[in-house]
Order: sequence, then C-alpha cells, then structure tokens
Amino acid sequence: MKNVDTPQFVSRSALRFFSGTALSKISGMLRDIAMAFYFGTSLSLAAFLLSFRFVYLARRLFGESLLHQGFIPHFEEKRAHDPRRAALFFRDLFWSMVVFLAGLVFIGEIVLSLFEGEAFRLARFMLPGVFFICLFGFCTGLLQSEKSFFVPSVAPVSSNIVWILGILLFKNLSTSQAVSCVAITLSFAFFLQWAMTIPKMWAFLKAHLSFREMMRGSLFSHEIRILLRPLMLGMIGVASVQINSALDGIFGHFASPGGPAYLWYAIRIQQLPLALFGIALSSALLPSLSRAVERREMTQFFSLIAFARKRAFTLIFPCVIGILVLGLASVNLLFGRGDFSQAATGQTTLCLWSYGLGLLPMVLVQIYAPAFYAKKDYKTPMLGFVYSTGINITLNVLFVFYFKMGAASIALATSIAAIYNFFYLSQKLKRPKESWSSSLRVAICCFFSGVIVMAFGYFALGDLSIQLDHANLLFPREFAQQALHFFSQMALYFVLFFSLCKLFQVRDILDLYSSRVAQRKSTS
Repeated sequence: MKNVDTPQFVSRSALRFFSGTALSKISGMLRDIAMAFYFGTSLSLAAFLLSFRFVYLARRLFGESLLHQGFIPHFEEKRAHDPRRAALFFRDLFWSMVVFLAGLVFIGEIVLSLFEGEAFRLARFMLPGVFFICLFGFCTGLLQSEKSFFVPSVAPVSSNIVWILGILLFKNLSTSQAVSCVAITLSFAFFLQWAMTIPKMWAFLKAHLSFREMMRGSLFSHEIRILLRPLMLGMIGVASVQINSALDGIFGHFASPGGPAYLWYAIRIQQLPLALFGIALSSALLPSLSRAVERREMTQFFSLIAFARKRAFTLIFPCVIGILVLGLASVNLLFGRGDFSQAATGQTTLCLWSYGLGLLPMVLVQIYAPAFYAKKDYKTPMLGFVYSTGINITLNVLFVFYFKMGAASIALATSIAAIYNFFYLSQKLKRPKESWSSSLRVAICCFFSGVIVMAFGYFALGDLSIQLDHANLLFPREFAQQALHFFSQMALYFVLFFSLCKLFQVRDILDLYSSRVAQRKSTS
C-alpha cells in the first residue's frame, strides 16, 4: 500500500486544520471583543474568566490532549492489524468516557456547592458543559486519525456563536447577573460543538459495527485498563501545564484586580498563531508519526519532525516579531472601546508582549512532544511539563509577591518556562543533526522589518509602544484611527519582510509560498 504520510500530506492536513481553526479563531475574537466592550475588566468578569480556566483544565485533562496522546498511537496500532478491533476499542473507550464524565460532573457539583464566592458559583453553572466539551476533545482524536481535520477545527465556531448571542442577550443586566447567564449558556454551546463531530464518528462506527454492537460497549475493558498507565503519565504532563494556566489567573488576581482579564485578552491574541500554525501542525503530525513508528520507518519519522520544525519556525517567528511591533495597535484596535479602559489597553499589551516571547518555544514543544507520544514514551514529555511548571510557579511567586512586577510578569514566567521545556525536549529527542541556517535568515529578515516598522509607527503615526512604561498614556479611541495604526504598520511589516526574503533568496519562505500556490491550483 502506498505510504501517504509524507511532509506534503502533513502540510495539506495542517492546511485543512488551519482553515477551520481560522474560522474558529475569528469567531472567538469576535466573542472576546464583545466581552471587552460590555464587561471590560470588571471583577465579575475576572471571576468568570478564572472559573472558565478550570473548565478548560477539565477539557485538556479528560478530553483533548490527554486522549490524543494515549488514544491515537494505540488506535493506529490496532487498526494496522484489524480495523474492526480498532472500532471496538473506540466504542468501549467512548462509553467509558460517558460514564466517567457523568460521575465527574456530579461529584464536582457537590464539591463546588461547599464553597462560597462568585468564582465557585460560576464554576457550578459551567460544569455541566465539561461533559460535552470533553467528549468533543475525545472524538476529535478519532476524526484526526480518519484524516478529517476541518470539522474538529471549525466546530468551536458553533459554541462561539452561542456565547456571543448570550452576551448580546444579557448585556443590559448588571455585570454579575450577565456573566452568570452567559456561564449557563456555555453548556448548550459546548453541546453544539460536540454534536458537529457525531456524523463522522457515526459513519466510522457504522462501517465496522452493527447498531446493536455500537450500543453494547464494554465499560473499562481490559484494553482500556492497559491504556491507563500512559494516560496517567499524560495526565500528569497535561495537568502540570493546565493547572499552571489556571493558577496564572489566581496570581493575576493578586497582581492587580484586573490581572485575570489582562492575561485573558492578551493570551487570546497570542494563541491565534499558536492555534493556527502550531496546533494545526501538531494535530496533523501525530497520526503520521504514529503510523511511521508502527511501520518502523524511522527515517521518515525524523524527516517529518524536521519538516514540521522548519515549517513551524518559518510561520511563527514572523508572528513573534509582529506581536512585539504590532502588539499595542492590535490590542487597541480589538478591545480599545466601551468599558475597556486606557489602563487596560496598556496592561494587556504588556502581557501580550510577555506571552509573545514564549510563542515560538510553545509551538516547537507542540512539534516535539508528539514524537515521544508516537513512540509511546509518555514519561519524557511529562517530566518536561512538570519541570517547566515548577519553574513557572516559582517565578510567579517571586515576580508577584517579592518583586511586585504586576500581571505582565505572570505572562513572562509562562514564556520562560516554555523556553525551558523546549530545550529539555529538544535535548531528549535524539535525532539527526538539523541545519538552522535557513531559519536564521528568516529571523534576520523579520528583525530588520520589525525595527523599520517600529520607527515608522513612532515618528509617522505617533505609536506609543516605545513609551508604554510611562503612566497615563492616552491611546486613540476612534475606530478609524485605530485601524489606520494597525493595518498600515501590519502591511508595511509584511511587505518589507517578504521583500527582504525575496531579495536574499530565503528558501523557506519562497518554498512555503510556492507550495501554497501549487495546493490552490491542485484544488481549483
């Protein structure tokens, strides 16, 4: 049988994931703009965002990353020998997840009812949605193994639409009442998101099992119990990252009353390129790496990793410089109106810059970690995540309580921890030596383009990025002026960058452009 798991296949799969994720991120950005306009950085919104971080923690633990790391390699191994056996494995794991998640939500509601405070009350409202959002995360693992990348990536659009409708419907209530009502609507939003994966999941099961067999799952079967050890190791790794993310909100509260909101709005911008490129590549890469390991084709295995690493750098490093150069203009354009104050604009920009420093290592971790999961080595990435989380929490304590550095220092600690995790995994992943010379040329073109654009913004547009550490700065609040600052600087940045890449024949960028043209022609 012809081997389709080539760098070109991974690139096409990532592009399909990118297309859906782009729609999801646009809808998510509209959601965040609506939240910033109507709720600003109020204490009630900070409590809402803090509660949502723990909901997202459950999704990552029991749905998305954990089961992808454990499920996909085992699923591909079974399917290589018998597709029907793989279908039975998925069926049993699905019904076991349903029972486990129902119990988790029930116990969670009881535990949360024992505590007082707005954050705990909002968490109780959101908790039923955990059942559906975790099932969504689990089902996307099957769809990606079936080479379906668009549906999992575009499904969040449905939940974002419901979220936005909730904001608009309840905007005239007090902020405390409004965020409570929005929290309740999230369960329906997450149900719709999971429902979008059902048709393809049903089609897969129907191809291998009868209806009666689909409904007769063996709860926590022997094969599932075999999977528990790698799942537990994966859980520790994922938990270390996501618990730290949840703790960031708590540290943000101690740093300043609006700290959780500043960090939330900043990371939503930073996660745009992370999701569009990093997670897209990672999601497309893991099934192909798992199949390469199953066929014992290690040359192809390392070739895929090298390709993904180079492609990630080519796509992400221009975004890193873009965040530093366009950060203030982007925050002001997206959120700088309504109840979002001038001070909030400045603080959110500082948080965005700090998160931006860790963007590239975060993406490279997303590339390197699947290499270990494909070989069913869960311990190494787990240790990397645990060590980096320890560094992150230690730095948070020092920055917030000892040095009194504010909310941006929490984002800086996250970036430093990501840099450590990248170097740890890179050192542990024994692979053929790779050349970084082409990536260095990309970085040089980005750097000079960024310097020129920053000078243009300061002298021609009066951009205040260079003076952001000064107090009581006033940023443009008229949409036309905000748009002029952002789009003129963005256009100049990318024109300069691509011009320099063409002038100095930077092959990574030219090859990326030519491959996109070829893919468009092949599909037209």
